[in-house]
Amino acid sequence: MDQQQTSERHPVQNPSAWGDLGQGKSHEMRPEQTGCRGNRCRTARVSAGTLCSRPRLALLLCLGGSLLFLQAGCINTMVMMSKVLLGDPVQISGFEQATGVSLAKQEKQVLIRVSAPAFVSETHGSLTSEVETELISRMKRHKIQVMHPDTAAKVLDRLGGTFDPQVLARDIEDCDYIMHIQLEKFSYKEESSPNFYRGNATGRIVGYEVRRESSTSHAVQVFDQKFRSTYPTTYPVAVDSTPKNVFIRRFVDRLADNLGTAFYTVNRSELFAN
Repeated sequence: MDQQQTSERHPVQNPSAWGDLGQGKSHEMRPEQTGCRGNRCRTARVSAGTLCSRPRLALLLCLGGSLLFLQAGCINTMVMMSKVLLGDPVQISGFEQATGVSLAKQEKQVLIRVSAPAFVSETHGSLTSEVETELISRMKRHKIQVMHPDTAAKVLDRLGGTFDPQVLARDIEDCDYIMHIQLEKFSYKEESSPNFYRGNATGRIVGYEVRRESSTSHAVQVFDQKFRSTYPTTYPVAVDSTPKNVFIRRFVDRLADNLGTAFYTVNRSELFAN
C-alpha cells in the first residue's frame, strides 16, 4: 500500500513525454522538471515582460521625438524621414479631383489669365504678369499644353482688360479650358512687424470648359477653388538680410508652385517646403 501511494504522489516520468509536446499533448510538469523554484519563475516572467515592452518604449520615444521636431519647425526633416520609410506619395491636382480630367494626359489646350484688384496692381505693377509667366512655365514642365499669354491679352484689350470668359471662348480657337486666377490679397511684410518679410496671398481659381455647339462656342464654369499661399511657413525674414525685390521674387516663385498644384500632380513632399 505504501508503495502504491508513493507512486501516485511521484508518477514515473515517461522518457517519450518531451516528444509528445510537439503533438499538442498536455503533460503535468513538476517544479523540478521546469527548473523553476519559488520566486525565480516570477522573476523570469517579469524579465520577459520587460523585454516585450522595450519595442513599445522605443516607439513612444520615436513619436515623442517627432512631435519635438514638428514643434521646432523641422518639417523638412520629418518629410525626408517619411519619404525614406514610406516612399514619396503624390497628390492629384485639384482640377482632376473635381472634374476627373487630367489636363496633361488628355492633352487639353489651356488658357491662363491672372488678374488682381486695382489696389494690388497699383502697389505691385508687374505682379500679375510675373505670376502668369511663372505658372505657365511650371505647367509646361508638367506636360500641359498652355496657350501664349498674349492670346488672352489681345482679346481682352478690346474690353478694356475686363475678364470675360464668354468672349474668350468665342474668339479663341482650339481652346479647351480657360483658367482665371484671381489674386484678392498680396503682401510681403509681416503683420505688425515692419522689420520682417513674410509673403501672404489669397484668392480663387475659377476654371471654365469651352463647349462648342454647331458654329458657336461658350464657356461653362466647372471648377472653383480658393487658395492661400504663405512664404516662409516657419520664421519671417529680417529686412536687413534680404533685398526687397529678391524676397518678392522668391515669394512669387512659391505662389506659382502653390497655384500649380491645382493643375498638375505633385509629390506630397513638395507641399511641405518652407
